[in-house]
Amino acid sequence: MKKIFLKFIQGGSLGLLLFFLSLNHAQAQSFFTAKTLSSSPEYGTITTRLVPEEVVDLINKQNFSFDEWSSFFYIKTNPNAPAVLGKYSIKNNHLSFTPKFLPDPKINYFVTFSYPKLSELLSDAINEQNVYSDVASFEPPETTQPEVISFTPELDEVPANLLRFYVYFSAPMGLENPYDFITIEDKNGKPLVDPFVIIPEGLWNINHTRLTLLLHPGRVKQGVGPNMTQGDVLLAGNSYTLKIDKSWKGSSGEPLKADFSQTINASNPLRGAMNINIWALKAKISNGIGILTVITDHPLDQPLAQRMIFIRNKQGQVLPVQVTFDSPEQLKVLWRHQGSDELELLIDPRLEDVCGNTPHYAFDLEGTERTPSTEELKIKFRVN
Repeated sequence: MKKIFLKFIQGGSLGLLLFFLSLNHAQAQSFFTAKTLSSSPEYGTITTRLVPEEVVDLINKQNFSFDEWSSFFYIKTNPNAPAVLGKYSIKNNHLSFTPKFLPDPKINYFVTFSYPKLSELLSDAINEQNVYSDVASFEPPETTQPEVISFTPELDEVPANLLRFYVYFSAPMGLENPYDFITIEDKNGKPLVDPFVIIPEGLWNINHTRLTLLLHPGRVKQGVGPNMTQGDVLLAGNSYTLKIDKSWKGSSGEPLKADFSQTINASNPLRGAMNINIWALKAKISNGIGILTVITDHPLDQPLAQRMIFIRNKQGQVLPVQVTFDSPEQLKVLWRHQGSDELELLIDPRLEDVCGNTPHYAFDLEGTERTPSTEELKIKFRVN
């Protein structure tokens, strides 16, 4: 049987950069969408992002049983539990699962889609090795009409080479094209032309309440003739306004409560790798909870940091933590203290600052090797 290869194909250096972005920002989006509106007949449904049409055609020919479906696309109450019962469907190249019984809002559900497992069922007809996992919560929002409740990074001035914004909503947003409702204007009110990397369907978390907006790296041409160079979307020293139109509808069909605008002041670009060796750490214990305050050398990408920073005790156990931010350059890591005063802060080497720089490389410097490292990063500290 002929294999289907799922590739990113794009010409030129911009294609390579966008390919790198697509790999490096997997943590910023979910492969799934979860229906969390209790008033919807699809409450509890999990839907994948677009699946290639060739793969959908192969699946349609198989008439999979529940056991076959749930071998590659499943929802569980914990990783070792059996798959939740329900039915599968395909619409417009999206695969969906709807549970037989309404989900419990008190439970976090583990969701997985495995291309290798699907390939086994299709007799190795596809050559895709990605496995997508996420955690879904079905606690209904307090109101079905959405509004913008938060915008990050929360900085008085952002570096001109800022890579992304995050917009948080109070309720799930619909499947309309996000870029039809969002603009960035200069100080004269003139919209910037194509400031965002356009990602089909947008970069959403699983509940469709957090949108990631990627600014085009090196999109703007500066200079004239042979001296023309790539520049940043934002220019240092300039002021901009990001606007979101209230006609944008949420999953409930209701539009945003109000227009949203955010002033953006651009400062000098932030180029260069992070240096974790100069991070300042101070730990204390309060009512049995460990609190580690970390001051970093670069403003961190907050959603990534909340998934990529951990603590390990002297016995080698990685402890569950909660990461909160006082500012993009100061965070707190909380854990349940269990007596060990000698600990390590573990940092995923893919952690980025707000401009895409990691502890191993600078994101947008010419000649920089941008291959993600697997080297473990750690900083030892003691509880005072």
